[in-house]
Amino acid sequence: MTNYRLTHYELELMDVLWRRGEGTVQDVCSDLERDLAYTTVMTTLNLLARKKGVLERVKQGRAFVYRPLVSREDVSRSVLDELRDVLFADRLPSLMLNMISEKGLSPDDAAAIRQALDQLERRE
Repeated sequence: MTNYRLTHYELELMDVLWRRGEGTVQDVCSDLERDLAYTTVMTTLNLLARKKGVLERVKQGRAFVYRPLVSREDVSRSVLDELRDVLFADRLPSLMLNMISEKGLSPDDAAAIRQALDQLERRE
């Protein structure tokens, strides 16, 4: 599996593009929760396209349009794998308990986890 090492800031930009499907620098700036300089966003999007390979950059008129080349799920899996391997030394229960205890667990979340565990047990 590819390891996507994205910073919190890069993930913020990716989140905008995952939600939109595609967008220009101006689109991303407009959809961000916080104000960031246009040139800062542009530089980071170019880095994500050219060096990290997680975005496609296509010229349309005078602007570039950016599209995600990786899914939110792929990046999530990569980040969680790294957390498990590095911080939790392959102790999956410890990772899960830390995630749950931090923000709590809604009844819907608990039901979804039970269902996922049931499916895993049936596979084995």
